Amino acid sequence: MANVCTNRLFLATKSKQLREKLIEMMCESFYCSDVNEFDSGEVFNCEMIFDSQWTFPKEKMEELTKELPEENDLFIRVVSEEFQNEYIGFHIYTDGEWCDKLADRH
Repeated sequence: MANVCTNRLFLATKSKQLREKLIEMMCESFYCSDVNEFDSGEVFNCEMIFDSQWTFPKEKMEELTKELPEENDLFIRVVSEEFQNEYIGFHIYTDGEWCDKLADRH
């Protein structure tokens, strides 16, 4: 059995349809829990927890976000943890690209 990595995702966008599409894609691709949708003014937000094996699923997340419209204001932040192997990750999606924030600090 592979180790389970817990990923805590936050997203924000001005498009309710984009938020709904991403939630649907995430739930089809991963086991998601604690999905919490909320609005703050004109921004549609969501927080959720999803599981992956070992580490942050970068390739799958890149694949999912490539399916989104090129012009979007989507912001995603994911903090990942898998303590048995002492793994921690912090990834941001903005301007159509994923960035490993911990790797950028070196």
